[in-house]
Amino acid sequence: MERHDIAHAVLHAADEFNSRKLWARFTNYDCFGVRIEGQDDLMLGAVLGNAGEEYGLSLFRGPHAAASLHTILDPEGQDDDALDDMDILSFNMETFGDLLPDARTLLRKAGLAPRRSDQVPQFLAKPAGHQVRLADETELSLLHLILRAAVEADRKKQLHPHTLGDEEGICVLNVSGHATAPQVSVTRERFERQAAPDTIPLLPATHGLGGLARLEATWLIGMPTVPAGIQGDDRTMQILLVVDEASEYVLRGETVLGGNIREAAAIVVETFHGKGLTAVTGLPDQIVFSSRKLYEAMAPSLEQVGVQCAYESEIPTLRAIVAGFVARLGMASPRPGETAEPADAWDNEVPASDDLEGWKEVDRRLFQRFARHFEEEDRLWSSRPIRRYFNDDDLDYYLDEHEQQRVAEAYTAWGILDYRPNKNSRTHAEKMLEKGLPEAEALLLRARMESCPTLYRVAGHNAKAGTIDLEDVLLGGTVTVNDKAMSKDVHDSIFLVARVSRAGQFHFIEVAGPPLGAGMGLHAVEFLRNEGVEFTREGLRADAHKLGWLWGWMDDWQANWQPPHTHNTDSHELLWHTASFSVAEPEQVREVLKKREDVDYDEEVDEFVWSRDAETDSGMPGQRVMLGRLEFVGDELVLTVNSAERFEAGRRWLDKLPGVAFEAVTTRSLDRRAHDLPLDEKISESEPIEITPEIESSLQDFMNKHYMGWIDTPLPALGGKTPRQTCRTEAGRQRVLTLIRTMPDPCGPVAVKVPRTAMMAELGLTEQASPPAAGVSKPDAPIPISAIPPKPKAARNAPCPCGSGHKYKKCCGR
Repeated sequence: MERHDIAHAVLHAADEFNSRKLWARFTNYDCFGVRIEGQDDLMLGAVLGNAGEEYGLSLFRGPHAAASLHTILDPEGQDDDALDDMDILSFNMETFGDLLPDARTLLRKAGLAPRRSDQVPQFLAKPAGHQVRLADETELSLLHLILRAAVEADRKKQLHPHTLGDEEGICVLNVSGHATAPQVSVTRERFERQAAPDTIPLLPATHGLGGLARLEATWLIGMPTVPAGIQGDDRTMQILLVVDEASEYVLRGETVLGGNIREAAAIVVETFHGKGLTAVTGLPDQIVFSSRKLYEAMAPSLEQVGVQCAYESEIPTLRAIVAGFVARLGMASPRPGETAEPADAWDNEVPASDDLEGWKEVDRRLFQRFARHFEEEDRLWSSRPIRRYFNDDDLDYYLDEHEQQRVAEAYTAWGILDYRPNKNSRTHAEKMLEKGLPEAEALLLRARMESCPTLYRVAGHNAKAGTIDLEDVLLGGTVTVNDKAMSKDVHDSIFLVARVSRAGQFHFIEVAGPPLGAGMGLHAVEFLRNEGVEFTREGLRADAHKLGWLWGWMDDWQANWQPPHTHNTDSHELLWHTASFSVAEPEQVREVLKKREDVDYDEEVDEFVWSRDAETDSGMPGQRVMLGRLEFVGDELVLTVNSAERFEAGRRWLDKLPGVAFEAVTTRSLDRRAHDLPLDEKISESEPIEITPEIESSLQDFMNKHYMGWIDTPLPALGGKTPRQTCRTEAGRQRVLTLIRTMPDPCGPVAVKVPRTAMMAELGLTEQASPPAAGVSKPDAPIPISAIPPKPKAARNAPCPCGSGHKYKKCCGR
């Protein structure tokens, strides 16, 4: 029997069911049971008509049937898993014009010829772990049987409304036979809640948690369900969020499909090991879960290692973050039986220039229009545009390996704003404007079409105000954008591939590629340069797709990245050596050490410093290089150096001292996280230092001197030249600008900044300010290479202005 033939039969049954006007007698809290012959599970049937509306019938199935009914009636305060666990089969009355195309087609094939405004039945199913979809043939047949049985029981006046809490129970329809002539008997039974499935055990990967550092923090972890999904995959989508309660920073945000608790637990464990957005490694003191299933799966193991775990059905902070995410996507969250507002019903009024909330709404509307257009445009899902944007035709890989929504948003924006199948083709954005848009959306769309994707460095952010300060690495200039949700997720010094467009007095950001870590900016610029991208507005627009290639480049970069080898000033690989020597006459050896020219005695700490003069070509002329430390501990002399070569050199001359004999040596590689020194175990732990404004100012002054000295330091990245020497050519200036713009600000308890403005001013890379257009406020003007004034030439025999000490003709004047 074809699906439309079954639908034809169900239509008649639904019409007969509605004619009984059960919704006039059943309140929303009344229900009845249904037991099908040969099936053990008892279903709950509810006429959700609000005592007056022809809604239809909903059948709740499985172990969470009662909880699902409660969720429908009172969605506030429900557990994160409630929507995912829901298993429903239903029909409801809906306006024909609001149905999905497949639903309209099914009804037409079933023999209906309604007008757009007519109320018609639609048949829906939502299995546990999946999204709402049209009922299939098996589900339609089941619904047909139950509708016929309910009509038959009501005709015999045996179907009565009761609530689940009724002490005598609810009416249960015991159904057998075929839908054409069902056999129905009615009993009164108390509804017994079915046991939920056993909790999924935690993954083996969690067994290594005991060795992690402890963090004085409380984390909030939840999995709210969102009304979104992946094309061709009907599983429910939940957003796994790991949030620091104090700062409300999102430490991890990943999509989980179909309520996969194993996957969710694995993601949480990865976050403990530093694989989140902030690379924080360790276990918090306390975790509060809003997903009962995740809580039950993880709490036992976490509590064994001392983490306090708690469960709360609703955590407002997590719900607010997801609400911002949903608003950003333009997704409504209608209750069952309700319909989201049609997109074409949006207000056409243009907000005032200072109306931030009004322009945010326009931004949301346009994004929703983008998403709808992209979903309906089959050509954008073909291999040709996918291969052009990703330099690879495996879209599913990028959706699986990266934050799914960010990938989809970036590809959607490029596909609509930039993609042309051939040179003479129009973009989808141009077609949308030609077709006609509300004026406010048209204004914002034109602004986006005029913008270009580029690489921004996050210079600062204010989560409370919902703003992010960005510095354009490729074109120069700064801008402050308004994005409440993103301002809670970003961190200073990371890089964003994005485009920025202006609406009224405000700027909005559109994702154009992957977020990059603080150390990846310079490498990303080099990759784009090697791919032939011209760093101008026109060049970036023409090669907008190549910024999408950064998704694959980032995967390769992270897969091949190795921690850099660290070396001392003699280019020896760092390896701490702590050597002990027995001393027959300590006082005699002390006097010998004080007389050596390469050893200085620090009387205040009773320590000897072994050093030598710096090499003339080391960049530190006239300075001393410390080679190691010598300290008397009882009858032993302890030598501490930072390389194997320095240990061998020190041992050679120490063995020649009278009464000194080598005993033992221990080695230890540099631990960047702990910053240990070899003798730390002999030094008492100091009290934490309070960071005062004076200390902060002193540190900034120190860093200013350091970075200003960088200007005259030979750099391997510049072929051994100093930045000042490199700036004598336009290509060199651009390279130095890139280095300065991609420098990450130092990390630590003090907010120290790289003095980029002062460095560029010292190098003559000052911006040529131009007055803004009338009535227009704009970000700082970019630094076009042509606008950078050349360095003034010195006389050929005069000292070179780069500070090398050579004559100009033999240095930068060659």
